[in-house]
Amino acid sequence: MTSFAWAMMLIVTVHALVFHAMPRFSRPDILFAVTVPDAFVRGAGRALVSRYRLIVWSGAAAALAIGLLLPASWFSADRVGFVMMSVMAGNMLVAASAWLWAHRRARAHAVPHADTRVASLVPRDTSLPGGALFAGGPFVILVATTMVVWMHWDQFPPRPRPLGPFGPLAMGAVYVMMMLTLAMSLARRTRQISTDGLAAAAEQRFLRVNVFVLVLAGYGTAIMLSTAALEAIPSFAGMSSKIWLAMLPIMLFNFGVAVWMLRVGQGGQRTIAPAGREIRGDATPDRAWKAGGLFYFNPKDPAIWVEKRVGFGYTLNMGNVGAWVLISMMLVPVFAARLFF
Repeated sequence: MTSFAWAMMLIVTVHALVFHAMPRFSRPDILFAVTVPDAFVRGAGRALVSRYRLIVWSGAAAALAIGLLLPASWFSADRVGFVMMSVMAGNMLVAASAWLWAHRRARAHAVPHADTRVASLVPRDTSLPGGALFAGGPFVILVATTMVVWMHWDQFPPRPRPLGPFGPLAMGAVYVMMMLTLAMSLARRTRQISTDGLAAAAEQRFLRVNVFVLVLAGYGTAIMLSTAALEAIPSFAGMSSKIWLAMLPIMLFNFGVAVWMLRVGQGGQRTIAPAGREIRGDATPDRAWKAGGLFYFNPKDPAIWVEKRVGFGYTLNMGNVGAWVLISMMLVPVFAARLFF
């Protein structure tokens, strides 16, 4: 077998593993992006999960068999892209179809949504983890790098772009501002589900970890683009080979967060006994979730961010104007890149 065939088989296997685990990537009383009773989760829901996983692995097995049976000539340079994309697309189509099938089956057992809203009398913490000084750290890195670049200005060759070596730093400032804006909106404009008790504490802890990840993403961006700017200075050449020393703690933290989320579950609710969860599901109506639970569209919901029903973390309420403002802001770096580079 060629290296391309092995790569294709590895990707197919990873996709199957992700789809296999997806039913767990939600709150305990949400199954296939549908709010269901505990009795269904423990009974018929288990059989539904088993049938879903059987379809997923059957599609993966078919894709792997195709990869094994195809002759090596099919993996030539002019065909490898087409072959790999075709097999992986077929595998993804089978897995996605299995999810939509299971989603429709689960909808028949959905718990009726209660329109009654509850509110906590205790204000929640909407500040950024570490405070304003810690959140401003990426800008300190970019400003310090700007001063170093300015002091070595005479060492730079002629610049085809107006900003020259300042281009990566300007781009870094745009990215950091975007990350901090997302972090602040996530901290302040997220739907609060539980009002008090252990469930509310776990939910708040889960939210603050997600906000902290966005702040750390700003640090990572500032470090990488500052390194790109310093690389152009002869006396700083070779810095890119040592950037991992600064990025390693951030990467290890993100890996730890991923493992932690798998353990505690969406919203941190898998560590809470059913008796401690006074709200069923995530307090959002099933009808507002589109495409099998991937997208949330509810113009009546003032929250910009809501918990994902497929995966961990948060997603935007596509029915809220503020969400589209954030989406538009995310496009700014795309256009800024043409100006700065």
